[in-house]
Amino acid sequence: MGIERLVFVEDSYGVDFHRKLLERLKTLSIISVSSNPKIFRIPTTGCNQALVRKTKARIIGVSSWRMLFVIDSEGLSIEEASRRILEHFEPGERALIRVAVVIPMHEAWLCIGLGGDRSRCRDNPKYELSKLLNKPYDDKSLLAKYVERIDIARLLSEEDFGTYLDYLKWLLT
Repeated sequence: MGIERLVFVEDSYGVDFHRKLLERLKTLSIISVSSNPKIFRIPTTGCNQALVRKTKARIIGVSSWRMLFVIDSEGLSIEEASRRILEHFEPGERALIRVAVVIPMHEAWLCIGLGGDRSRCRDNPKYELSKLLNKPYDDKSLLAKYVERIDIARLLSEEDFGTYLDYLKWLLT
């Protein structure tokens, strides 16, 4: 049996977003994947004891595994946001885990990928998305809806997106 590859995202809309984004990345040959990782929603708020129970339940009886968490920074530094995930795991387990932190939230990638101003998309992504879409952006379900319209090339120079790609490649090798 091979390695169990798992991606954990913060909400149910993130699951669809990342599935569609992975398909786009494969189609564009940015990542090569022989197998798809399993993507799950997992609450990733700080001090969440359920985090470990729910993630470890996915690897019971699995001899080899890797995990990638993709979370919003929500105002925290990348280091602090990552620490809030990793502190729940034993040191040996941490070597099998990566945490990609989106600054400040996934909507920034959507905003930049749809052609928004990078700085304004980072400062207030939901407001900028509302301007780009010519309608209020107040529904996270729209994340996945617009994946096909994202200009991936615009995201490649974004540091947090580059880290995400590096961690995906690590996860999938």
